[in-house]
Amino acid sequence: MALCLAICAPRVIAGGKEHVSDDSLSNKQTVATERNQITCYESGKYLVVAKELLGETGTDFLIKYKSNPGEKLECSYVHGKEYFEVKNEWAEYFAGLKRDLLILDSTTGPGPSGLIIWDLVKRKKVYEDSWSDADLTKDDTLVYWTETGEATDSNCPELAKWKAQGFEAAIETKVILNLTNFQITKTRQTRCSPRQ
Repeated sequence: MALCLAICAPRVIAGGKEHVSDDSLSNKQTVATERNQITCYESGKYLVVAKELLGETGTDFLIKYKSNPGEKLECSYVHGKEYFEVKNEWAEYFAGLKRDLLILDSTTGPGPSGLIIWDLVKRKKVYEDSWSDADLTKDDTLVYWTETGEATDSNCPELAKWKAQGFEAAIETKVILNLTNFQITKTRQTRCSPRQ
């Protein structure tokens, strides 16, 4: 599942082109370069250089820190001692940038993806979960569906059909993740979803 959130009104820079989205939250604009499969995402504090891995699934990320919001940094995957690198572990892709948080989506096929959040100030991974159908609200929350239970014939009417097609299923609950303290609030919304 390809999931992309523009969480900070980023600038996406590639191949000498720059695209700026407004302050509203919308799907990220993707512009791929022909050279080295590099795409850059920019906020007032960071330039995130995403390098697609050739012959593998996933992306490596190089985070460049700005000294001021107007600073122009080169969209290149060239290491510097002041930069921070996030190496691909589980087929990660850029999902968003919110304040000091880099949000990654880890996926290799249908079903839920992995949600991975890095704190770029602390330079460490601060949150992991499984997620699908994410939606960022205007406050500091992320709303998504996560697996919370086992699917049975009584709580999943389509289970038999999915099993006949070679799939499994799980019960998911819509949750709200507070991005300031990483507390989860479960809503009352649940659904049954297929799994590969």
